[in-house]
Amino acid sequence: MKNRLAVAGLCFTLTAGMLTGCSGNSGKAIITLDGQKTEYAVANIMLRYSQAQMQAFYGSYLGDNLWSQYGDSTKSMMDTLKQMLILEQHQDEYNVSLTDDDKKKIDEAAQQFMDDNDQATLKSMGATKERVARVLELYTIRNKMSNAIVADVDTNVTDDEAAQKTINYVVFSTADTTDSDGNKVVLTDDEKAALLANAQKVRDAVAGGKSMEDAVKDVDDTKTVSSTSYGDNDESYTLDEAIRNAADKLKDGEVADEVITTDAGYYVIQMKATYDPDATASKKERIINERKSSKFSEVYDAWESAADYTQDDALLKEITFNDIYQMATEAQSETGTESTESTEDAGSTEATEAASETESAAATE
Repeated sequence: MKNRLAVAGLCFTLTAGMLTGCSGNSGKAIITLDGQKTEYAVANIMLRYSQAQMQAFYGSYLGDNLWSQYGDSTKSMMDTLKQMLILEQHQDEYNVSLTDDDKKKIDEAAQQFMDDNDQATLKSMGATKERVARVLELYTIRNKMSNAIVADVDTNVTDDEAAQKTINYVVFSTADTTDSDGNKVVLTDDEKAALLANAQKVRDAVAGGKSMEDAVKDVDDTKTVSSTSYGDNDESYTLDEAIRNAADKLKDGEVADEVITTDAGYYVIQMKATYDPDATASKKERIINERKSSKFSEVYDAWESAADYTQDDALLKEITFNDIYQMATEAQSETGTESTESTEDAGSTEATEAASETESAAATE
């Protein structure tokens, strides 16, 4: 049997038969920050939220055994809680506070949580309305603080700074492979020569006017054409220098005069666009995000270094990952396909707004 667990307007399912949480620890202090204590249950609720997110992302690959195969991520989750608490501690410096509307929505979301879950589920997490509200407060303040800290970051990025070229390419790999028995397989000189000959056929066909996709298909229909973008001002490159040098000589639509040999194999390249507006726009966004991330780290790292923070690691070990928390889809919530009982409401829009975008805060990760 599975019960609905709603947090911040999102819906989770919990396998009730596996409830093993220790509610006796709920009121104990698991974190102390400059004398301010945070209860075990608050950390537990937040960790379960993060657990459900990870289950959604990786559960389709690893199933319910995710936590035994992948291991728990308690440290990173607790680092996030630590960050939330430190940001809250400095909220007055950025004139950040919860508005009456925030408080109203958080109160409604917390009550919705309590209404939507049975006593066994709530007890296993040590959940009370006040503790759920506390988690939502921390998410909301983190988002507000993250935005406030980076509000004055320069978001002006010139075309010259971000300009991107885009090339199409196909590679005939000469890298070593491994056979079914785990033995390394090294290509012979004759095999490499055959690959080079195929690469040359593709290059000549494209130079003759055929599309690279068709030219590759004629030679080896198992291969696909890839594309990548780069700029003169990029701080790092994924492309081999020989490929960039050849590409920089090309105009739109032109193919390199020669097959390019690298340690990885033989490349045929074609310039798609010497100025790609879409790739340039994406680069501008990355530059802005990097600036925001740098600013946030500069501010937060100083606060973290100065904080008097202690964590009860022995108590933290009491939070296990034997209970399976999962996000429920809207369809599952409506049809009850995940439950042998009637499905609960997935949570209110107000709850979602109260927590804002709780999965991430701008420039905090």
